[in-house]
Amino acid sequence: MLNLEIWKIIVTAIIAVLSWIVAHRFNTVRDRGLKRRELITSHLINAYRILANDITRRQASLDRDLKLETFISELQLFGSAKQIHLTKKLTDDIVKGGDFYVDDLLNDLRDSLRKELNLSSVEGNVRWLRFDKTKFDKI
Repeated sequence: MLNLEIWKIIVTAIIAVLSWIVAHRFNTVRDRGLKRRELITSHLINAYRILANDITRRQASLDRDLKLETFISELQLFGSAKQIHLTKKLTDDIVKGGDFYVDDLLNDLRDSLRKELNLSSVEGNVRWLRFDKTKFDKI
């Protein structure tokens, strides 16, 4: 009888330890996934801000070009396959010279970020509002 009680205690202890190990493993995997999503989302939000606020419809400058390089680097590292494809198209357009079109890329970034953040979807292109800095320099 004593032998049976000892085995019950041993089996219960083994189950408890195994349960703790399995739970710890699942928590570790979940935490890594959450951290990965947080990191990617943060970089994509930054890339979106750079493209929307610092690059589009702005005068060419060294500062703008450096921000564009950062944007391209971050998007090729953290973006979806479609975003990477659109980024490659953007770089090709820039290398060819002249104007480059960013609405498709910006819309895809916006859509994927809104989905990731559980926000409702938005149809259509981004709207722009840009002020002429020269009129403020005269004040």
